[in-house]
Amino acid sequence: MAENYSVRKEEGFLEKSTDFAFDKVSKEVFRTHLHENCDLLNIAEPIIEKIFCSLKSVGFSIILTDKEGVILAERCCDDVECKLLGMGIRVGNSLSQIAIGKNAIGVVLQNDALSQVSEQEHGDSLLNDWICSAAPIHDINGEMIGVIDIAGHKKMVHPHTLSLVIIAAKAIENKIESNHIQNRLFDAQQYAFSMMNNLSYGVFAIDMHDYIHWVNDTACRSINIRRTELIDIPIDRIFEQWRKVKHIVLKELNFIDEELCFQNIDNNGKYLFNAYPIKTKENEILGFLLTFRPYERALRLVKKLTGMHGRFFFDDIIAKSASMKKIVAFSKTVAKSPSTILITGESGTGKEVFAQSIHNESDRKDAGFVAINCGAISSGLIESELFGYDDGAFTGARKGGRPGKFELADKGTLFLDEIGEMEMDMQVKLLRVLQEGMVNRVGSDTITPVDVRIIAATNKNLEKEVRDGKFRLDLFYRLNVISINIPPLRRRKDDIPPLINLFLQKKSSKLNRPIPELSAELKADINNYNWPGNTRELENFIEKIILLDGNVSLNPDFQMGGIGGESESSKNIEKDKLQSLWIIEKEAVVNTIIALKGNMTNVAKTLGIGRNTLYSKIKRYDIDVNKLMDFVNN
Repeated sequence: MAENYSVRKEEGFLEKSTDFAFDKVSKEVFRTHLHENCDLLNIAEPIIEKIFCSLKSVGFSIILTDKEGVILAERCCDDVECKLLGMGIRVGNSLSQIAIGKNAIGVVLQNDALSQVSEQEHGDSLLNDWICSAAPIHDINGEMIGVIDIAGHKKMVHPHTLSLVIIAAKAIENKIESNHIQNRLFDAQQYAFSMMNNLSYGVFAIDMHDYIHWVNDTACRSINIRRTELIDIPIDRIFEQWRKVKHIVLKELNFIDEELCFQNIDNNGKYLFNAYPIKTKENEILGFLLTFRPYERALRLVKKLTGMHGRFFFDDIIAKSASMKKIVAFSKTVAKSPSTILITGESGTGKEVFAQSIHNESDRKDAGFVAINCGAISSGLIESELFGYDDGAFTGARKGGRPGKFELADKGTLFLDEIGEMEMDMQVKLLRVLQEGMVNRVGSDTITPVDVRIIAATNKNLEKEVRDGKFRLDLFYRLNVISINIPPLRRRKDDIPPLINLFLQKKSSKLNRPIPELSAELKADINNYNWPGNTRELENFIEKIILLDGNVSLNPDFQMGGIGGESESSKNIEKDKLQSLWIIEKEAVVNTIIALKGNMTNVAKTLGIGRNTLYSKIKRYDIDVNKLMDFVNN
């Protein structure tokens, strides 16, 4: 746009009128330019001000434009300002080469290079007495974002004016880069703080003088102390074990998941601690990181990863018979209570299925379901299994100790299967824990409170065991708060057909084999059989049906040959020579113990079972090993 300026003396303008071309930017467009270049303007203005203060006595002007030549800022003395205004050089106007003709700023915008235009080189005669020096300003990516120009009368320009404008541009660029680095450092710090503060465990950063230098939000929440109360205090004020921990770390030894406590704070819970050195690039130790997480949370993770949860629900229980429907309804009712439950029934009736279903129906369903077979663990090990042990409690104890089943089941359910097999001395210890709600790990003086719901199960008549002096009466009363008796399969025949269908589907999927057609005779045999092994025996028989494509029988004389059909030897077995598996198994155990002279490791290996299972069978069959050894020795 071309405009005529009548320059008046009283306003200090030039005394002549001339045509002078420039672009006049609208207010709206200029505001957009200011917004887009606010960072450049904020950085450049202080630098421009410093340069102007050193030059204002000699009549210079300093102009800052953006990459399109729009003037963002200018500084000049009064007389120079009058001349610039007369030429239309003012904030908000454009000084691009297209608008004005040849000028230093326009050359820089066009070539992205230094420019010094003097006297008659300018495109307008009004600038013939001026020398303008301009330099481009680049961002961190090398893109031109603006121009800085220093202009003055030719008599006042110094040979170093171009150097000065270069220095000014470089100063602005350096500040832009510095700000970018600071912003990146700030962002990185924010990322680090965000990550540290949202960790699931507490973190202390400790200097070499044992003072807390930094702490994350999780740590403050865990021990219920504000950050301002923790910063710059000695760590041993709240963690007395620190000097021992520091000594271990300085010796370059691992300090991982050690179970310790804080002191002098309201929260006296147990935590798992880890400690690490903080090192420089030169491998010098600057300080330490101490991390911790609640022991209870670690236990919950263990339960989750090790499958310590109930897999069965009441919907999984087949209950077509009236007796089972009644038992399931009663079990659902008592599941919500915290009372101890004693489940009785023959082996294989599904006592643990009921125990898991009760747990999953209870208020403790989100905590762990921990099971232990009291008859499958030797008397020397069951105490450490139930109550845990400390580091070095006995030969072979795992370093760092180990929590027992009571601690693992805290806030959840502990299922004591085959409780009738527990030795009398362990019954006393179990009774004490049930009464006090406290456990002592083997080899430790520390008392740990536990909140556990007990469900016990047995296939024995505990009242008879009490009368025979094999089970404590007080423990029986403690366990028998609520009693559930599961009837054997032979007393609930209505449940057999749906169980058959369930096991057929289950085993077919497991074995990846089709479900065979069952003959009417086989179905009748299955329904009429007494199933002394109950549901477990039925399930195993159904698996045999799937494997042998239905070519099976409940006839004890039946045996599958290599190709098919009965073997000749099975036909000739005399019925009076048939024996129960219990008798056969007991004889096998007794004969092997005698043959191997009581070497239980070799006995278990020969029988193909574990030592714990061997001891369980010795108890079950009431085998007197001492008498057998007397027999061997004599």
